Amino acid sequence: MLISGRRAVRVLLSWLCVLLVAAECCGQSVRAALAPAYADVPNGDFELAHESGEWVGWTRSEGAFHARGLKSSDTIDGVQVEKSGSTFFSGYDAGQPSMRGTLTSDVFPLTGTGVISFMMGAGLNKNLVYVEFFQEGSETPLARVSNTDCDGVFITEQLITRTVDLSRFIGKQIYIKVTDLDSGKDLSYANLDNFHVCRTQAEVNAAQAQRARQLREYRRGGQNFTENPASTAIVNGGFETGDLTGWKVLEGRAIRENCVVPTSQYYWEDRMVYGEGGYYFDGNNNGAVRESLTGAMRSTRFTLAGDGLISFMMGCGNGDCYVALCDGNTNEELIVRRNEAFSDPALPLTLLRVYMDASAYLGRVVYMKVVNNNPAATGFAFLNVDDFRVSLTREEVAALEAEQIESVYAQTYSSASYDDLAALRDYYDNYPYPVPMKPLLIRDGVKDKVVECGKVDVTALLGDGCASYDGQSLTDFRVTGVTFGGKPAQGELTAVDMSVPGQYQVRYEIDHAGRHAASSFTVFAVTDRGQLLNGGFETGDLTGWTVLTKDFNRNTAVVSATSYWGDALPYNQAGDYHLNGWNTGLAEADTWSVQSSTFRLSGSGFISWRMGGKAAAVRVYRANGTQIAYVRQTRFNDANFPYLARGGSWADMGTYVLDLSAYLGEDLYIVLQDEAVDGGWANAFFDEIITRYDTPPDVAHMADRVNDGGTRAGITIPWRMAVNLVSGH
Repeated sequence: MLISGRRAVRVLLSWLCVLLVAAECCGQSVRAALAPAYADVPNGDFELAHESGEWVGWTRSEGAFHARGLKSSDTIDGVQVEKSGSTFFSGYDAGQPSMRGTLTSDVFPLTGTGVISFMMGAGLNKNLVYVEFFQEGSETPLARVSNTDCDGVFITEQLITRTVDLSRFIGKQIYIKVTDLDSGKDLSYANLDNFHVCRTQAEVNAAQAQRARQLREYRRGGQNFTENPASTAIVNGGFETGDLTGWKVLEGRAIRENCVVPTSQYYWEDRMVYGEGGYYFDGNNNGAVRESLTGAMRSTRFTLAGDGLISFMMGCGNGDCYVALCDGNTNEELIVRRNEAFSDPALPLTLLRVYMDASAYLGRVVYMKVVNNNPAATGFAFLNVDDFRVSLTREEVAALEAEQIESVYAQTYSSASYDDLAALRDYYDNYPYPVPMKPLLIRDGVKDKVVECGKVDVTALLGDGCASYDGQSLTDFRVTGVTFGGKPAQGELTAVDMSVPGQYQVRYEIDHAGRHAASSFTVFAVTDRGQLLNGGFETGDLTGWTVLTKDFNRNTAVVSATSYWGDALPYNQAGDYHLNGWNTGLAEADTWSVQSSTFRLSGSGFISWRMGGKAAAVRVYRANGTQIAYVRQTRFNDANFPYLARGGSWADMGTYVLDLSAYLGEDLYIVLQDEAVDGGWANAFFDEIITRYDTPPDVAHMADRVNDGGTRAGITIPWRMAVNLVSGH
C-alpha cells in the first residue's frame, strides 16, 4: 500500500463517529470540538460505511457526488481504474454525467510534510471540474487542481495519483472541496480516491513515483507502435498478438485493448463471427464498450506494392463507421469502404471479407484507418475488423478468394437462433470479386438420408451430391468419418453400426486440382422407414426437411401457436407445433417450398396431411424425382368471417387423405408448397404428415374438432379425399 498507518486512522475515525453522535446529543458544536483530532483527511479513501446518499467525512450539495458512486469494482465504464483499497468514488456511477454539484470534506489539520496526495480521474473539462483546498474560515483557495492528465483518449476514467504541496500552511485547519460544474456527457464528472496527508518525504516520493509510472503506462499512444514506411506490409494486421500492437489510437474512447478478443468468442450466446486466426477487433466486445463511444485507430504506414490490392474483414458498422486507406503523409482518405452487406439478423456482427483495389496508389506511403464515428447509443454503432492484408498480387487475391469461400462451405456450425451459414454462403456466392477464381465447392452436397436401423454402408449414400470446380461437376467423394452423439460410430465405413435409432453425422471430402473441400450430412436411423421423419414438426423445427427457397427462415417457420388473431381462430394444429406460412420471413405474395426426407411407402399405401391457407399445395415424388401426385388446398373460403361453422376457412388446416397404393414399396418424398395465387390470404400452413396407415383410413367418418372462431363452440372439420391433379392419376 502506498500510504502507511491507514488502518490506525480508520480506527480513530470510527471512534470519532461515535463521539460525533454523543456530542450532538449534548448540544455541542461538533466540528469545532473534534476537527483538530483528525490525523488525516477524514475518510479520504472512502472506505468507511455510508448510507442515505451521504458518507462519513464529506458533505455534498446538489445532484452530483451521490453515495451510489462509492464503488468496490475495479472498472468504470469498462476501463480499469487502478483504485486504492476496496472502495473509490465513481462520478460516472453516481448519477447522470450532466449532474452538477460540490463535495466538501470535514476540516482537518495539515500536518506532516504538508503535501496532500490523492487520485483523480475523468474531469475532461479542466475549467468546470476541479479540486480545491481551503483554510478554514476563508473562501480563497490555497490551491486548485484539475485533471490535466485526462486527454479523452488514453487517459479517461483512470485514477491518476496527484500531489499538492501546501507545506507553507502546516498547522492550519483546512478542508477540501471538489466542484463539478460540467453539464455535458463526455467525462463530465470526477472520479476520486485516496486523499491523504503525507507524513514523511518517503510517502511523497512514493506518490510521485506512482504518478510517473501511471503516466508512462497510460500515455502510451506509441507503445507497441513502431513503423517502417518503406515496408510493404503492416504490423499485426490480424491482431494475432492479442492486443493493439501495430495500431495507433488516433481519437476517441471506443478503441481499447479489451476490444481485441478471441475469434472463438460467441456473440448473442450462440453466434460465431467466422473470423480469421485466433483474434479479431470487436468494437463492442459483447457490450463491454458502450456503443455511444466513438474513436479511430490506424495501422503502421507502409508502401503499397504488389498489384495494389488489399483485403480485410469487417462486421457490424451501422451508420458512419468505415475503413479507409489514407495517404501516409497528408492523412487524406483515399478509399473508404463501409459494411454495405450489414443486415440484422442475417449478418449483424459477422466478419465478412472485402477487397479493395488501390492500384491507383501503387508506390505511395499509406496506412489503413478504422473509424467509428457513430455516437448512437444502440443500433450496431460500432465496427468489427480483422485480417488486414495489403500489397497483394492478383494471384494472391485469387488464392485468398478461393480459400475464403471454400472455408465457409466447409463450416458445419450454425447457431440455433439463426441459419448463419446460409446467409454467409450467399454473401460469398454473390460478392463482386476483383479477380476471377477457381474454388472447389460443395454447393449441392449430399442430402440427409433416412435408413432402417442396422449395419449401413455410408459410402453408398454419396450418390446425390456433387462438387464444382471451374464449371465442372465432380462426384468422387470419400467418407472421412461417422459420429453418433459426438463420438465415433462403430464399424467399418461399409458397415457402420446404426442399430440405435437417432442422428448420425457423416463427414466427407473431395480433392481436385490441388484444392480441398469437405462437408457433412445426417443419416437418420429409424425403426420404421414407412413413417416420414418429423412429419408433425414435433422437434420444434425443420429437422428432416430441406428448404428449397432462398431467404426462407427455417429457424422461425415452425411455431407452437394453436390459434391466431386474439385466440379467436383455430389453426387445427396436431401436437405442439406446425409449419406456419406467416413466420417464414417472406412476404405474403412470395412463394416457397420445403422438401421432406425419403420414406418407403408401406402398409395400405394411403398417406394424409393437414393443410390450410389459400396458397397451400402438396406434391409427391419418387426418389428419382418423378412427380406422382399434386394436391391443392380446396377448403379455403373467405366468407362469413370469423365463423368456420358458416363455411368460412382461412388459416385453419384440414386433413387430406391420398391413395398412393400403386407405389407400395417405393421410396418417395414430399414437397410442401406455398404457390402463387391471386388476391389476399396467399399463405400456406401444414402439419401432421402421416405416411403409413396399415389399413386405409375411414375418411367418411373422420373429422378434426376445433372451436369456432365466431361462437367459440366446438365444431368439426371433416377429413376429405385428396384430388390428385397429376395427369393419369
